Amino acid sequence: MLRPRSFPDTRPSMFSAMRGGARESAWREFFACYAPPVFRFARKRGMSMEDAEDIVQQVMIAIANHIGDFRYDRDHGRFRSWIQTIAANKVRDRLRGVQRDAEHGKLPFDEARDGAVADDHATWTEEWMLQDTLWCLEQVRSEFAPHRYEAFRLYAIEGEPASAVAEKLGMTPGHVYVTRSQIARRVRELMKELNEKTAKGPGS
Repeated sequence: MLRPRSFPDTRPSMFSAMRGGARESAWREFFACYAPPVFRFARKRGMSMEDAEDIVQQVMIAIANHIGDFRYDRDHGRFRSWIQTIAANKVRDRLRGVQRDAEHGKLPFDEARDGAVADDHATWTEEWMLQDTLWCLEQVRSEFAPHRYEAFRLYAIEGEPASAVAEKLGMTPGHVYVTRSQIARRVRELMKELNEKTAKGPGS
C-alpha cells in the first residue's frame, strides 16, 4: 500500500463527485491516495497488518459517513488533519480494546505498543511526506526517459554504486550523476509546488 496511482488534490470537483453521481470512481481515487498513509500510520502505532487494514476500512467508513458534513472551502491541510484525527482515534480505540482483553487474560499485551509513537502528529506528518514524495516520483517518472529514471532509482533510491549502474544501463558514471541531480531537482520543485498548494489551499 505504498504507491499512489495519482494524488487527488482534494479539489472541489472530487468532493462533488464523492457526494454525487461519480461517487464510485471518486472514492477509488480517494482510497488510492489516502489509504496508504493511514495504513502506515496504524502500523507505526503498533497495529498488526490485519488490524492496520481494519483501521483503514474503519477510517474510510467514517469519512464516507461524514463527508457531507465536511466544509471543503477552507484549506487542503485541514482535510488531512481531519483524516489524521479520525485515524488516531480509531487506533487508540483499538489499542484500548487490546489492553482490556489483556487485563481479562484473553491475550498478552505489549505495553510498549501503546507508547510506541507518542506524537501522532509527527508520525502523520512523516507519512504524508512519504506519500507526497512517492507522488512526486511518480510524476517525474513520466518526464524522463525510462533508462534515466532507472539510473536514478538504482543509484539514488536503491544505493547501487554509480559505476555499477552505469555499466548495467550502458551509461557513463558522469551521466548517472547528472541524471540523479536533474531528477532530484525536479522532485524538489514538485514538492515545493505541492507544499505551497497545501499551505494556500485550493482556489488561491
